[in-house]
Parts: sequence; C-alpha cells; structure tokens
Amino acid sequence: MRPPTDQKALDPLSVDPWPTWPVPDGDLTPHGATAAILMGLHYRTLYAGPGFIEPGTCPAPGDLFAWADKAERTKATANAILSGIFPGCGLQAGFDPKAADALFHPVAAGVAPLDEEVAKAGVLEAMGGSLQAAKTRYAADFASLAQVLHGPDRETCAKEGLGKVCKLIDLPWGIDTDKSKGRDLSLKGPLQMASTVAEVIRLEYSGGLPEAQVGWGRVKNAGDVKTLLSLHKAQYDVTLRTPYIAKRNASQLLHQIAVALQQGTDLPGATEAGPPPSKLLLLVGHDTNIATMQATLGVSWTLSGYPENDTPPAGALIFERLRDTQTGDRYVRLVYTAQTMDQIRRLTPPSTGAMPERAVLALPGCAPAPVPETCRLSDFVQTVQSRIDPTALAPVSWR
Repeated sequence: MRPPTDQKALDPLSVDPWPTWPVPDGDLTPHGATAAILMGLHYRTLYAGPGFIEPGTCPAPGDLFAWADKAERTKATANAILSGIFPGCGLQAGFDPKAADALFHPVAAGVAPLDEEVAKAGVLEAMGGSLQAAKTRYAADFASLAQVLHGPDRETCAKEGLGKVCKLIDLPWGIDTDKSKGRDLSLKGPLQMASTVAEVIRLEYSGGLPEAQVGWGRVKNAGDVKTLLSLHKAQYDVTLRTPYIAKRNASQLLHQIAVALQQGTDLPGATEAGPPPSKLLLLVGHDTNIATMQATLGVSWTLSGYPENDTPPAGALIFERLRDTQTGDRYVRLVYTAQTMDQIRRLTPPSTGAMPERAVLALPGCAPAPVPETCRLSDFVQTVQSRIDPTALAPVSWR
C-alpha cells in the first residue's frame, strides 16, 4: 500500500492535481503497514496451533524464515506481516541489498534475459495481433476511465500533435524493447499509463484517502474501482501473463518454492540448494511476481470485488504442505488470499464473518488426491518443474 512510484510521470496525465501522500513515492504508508499487520494476524488465525505457530511465543530456530525484496515498501510490508503473525517479537525479514535480487527480478538481474523478438511477438499476439487491435479492444474501458481521469494536460496533447485537448487513448501506442540486453520489455503509451492510473486510484481508495481525493471525488466505492482495474488487468494480461514472459520471470521463484516443499522428505529436490529449512517460509515480493507465477502455473482465481486474477496489496499465494498422520503421505494445497478493498480501507481486523477472501486453486496436471482440494506433493513438484524454464534458473543467495 503505497503512493505512486513516480508521481512526476503521472502529473501530465491529469488536468486536476493529484492527492498528496504522507510518505515518499513508492514507500509503504502507515495505513498500509496496519493493513499488512492485520494480514499477518489473519495468517496467525489460520495456522496457530501446537507444533507450528505456537500461541503466545516467538518462533524458535527453524520455525521461520522470511525474505523480502530490497524495496522499502516490500521490506516494510514483510516486517508488518511478521509483527501480525508474531506480535511483540520484533522480527525482520532478510533481503539481498544488490540492485536486482535474482529471486524476484531474474530478468533484470540477467539470470533470465528475454529474447526481445519472441517477447514482442507474444505481446502482440495477446493484444489481438496489433497495437491497433488492442486500441479497439479496450476502447470501452478507456471511455470508462475518461469519466474519472480528465486529461492528459494541454502540454502533453500538444506535444503529440493532438491539439490542446485530447484523450489518453489517442496518445501514441508502442512496445519498448530498447532495454539493457533483453533485461526488460514494457508497453509505451496509453495502456501502460491507464494501468498505472487505475492502480493508483485503487491505492487511493484502499489506502484510506478521503473520498474527495479518491479519483478526484469521482470514484464512490469499491465497485467503481473494480471497473477501472479492467485496464490494469489488461496491461498485465498482454505483458506479464504472456506464456514466454511469465515463465522467464517466474521460474526462479517457483523452483525455490518447489525445493522448499521437498525439504525434510525423500523426494529428489530435498537435496538441492534452497531457502533455509523452516516450518513457515515467507517470501515477500511484488504483485508482478504473483502475476507471473499465476500464469506459469496455469491457475486462476476471482475474489469478491476484484477482476479475475487480480493481485491486491498484501495478497498472497500460499503453498500449504499437509501430512496424513496415519499414512505419512504429503499433499499440497494451493491457495490465494487477500483482503477486500473495503477491509483494507477500513482496516477491518480478521474475525468471524470478516476474514480476508480465500480461494483454493486447482493446479492443471495434478492427479486427484485422496485429500480434497489437494495434490500429492510428488505430483505437485513434478507438475511445477514441468512448467518452469530450466534455462531461467541460477543459484540464489539467502544471506
């Protein structure tokens, strides 16, 4: 839960002034910290019990390992979640101080560079074959956004030869592949801009800003926000969720999760280098990590009040490893969970009737297991490994 990561880039897109935030661009807000604490309390409610999260105690060695990306908001979110799970313990997540942690940013770190032509072809295919096809496909969504976003400003319109008044959708469309040796690919123009605007309005609403400052007073409720998020979903669908880009970004993280799930078993991956063995492994990255893992795994969810496969602040993919106490067989249940927009806005504590949304996910390729809504651990690992790209892997530093 943060302000825009680059307010100066947003300013020209609106003729109305944007609201101010209590922290610098991209940092976790106090409201967001409290919401993340409540999400940690939700995990505590779900998993507290003998032998796992012992009530009233701090974790013992081997109980917990927490790792976050180096961004301030990510580390702060991780620490807030930890304080919700283990109140009063003063726990902090570890992180890699390098410019790009290869676990969360394998493309930027050079571990999984993109073939720019393959990536661009995948984006265009997802757009419907061309930039013009995408412009036509999303015209109605842009019209809805225009009811809230009055802009761009005159200077931006004039710069593109569109007169003094123009619409966001009419700015030039493009795909930016001129990055550092295949270490990035992004959209240029209206869809990328609209996605950012929609996400910022979501943050204004969920972040507790006064009603007059949420979408300049033109967004009244969570339903209005959901409508605008269609363009945020569209941008992720045509970039991060395209199969090639998703797999290059998600393989490193999914491989480490698969290794962690095998620790303490006789499965082959148990001997591979992975995160320190623990009862609870907490990895805190970005919504982009969730999006690329979702697409690579081929799973899907729809939570109340959000578009399909949306990734709200502090939402999480949970890999629950279960053991049958009679047979010793192990299973995995895959879950996506997140607070509703109104729960975040109102800072609603998790309680009976007000728990965050929770969707159990079916992993394609997993054979039905004796335990409902699960996959045998061996089948789960095999399915995950069949979906990742072994050329996108590299050793991970956990120090």
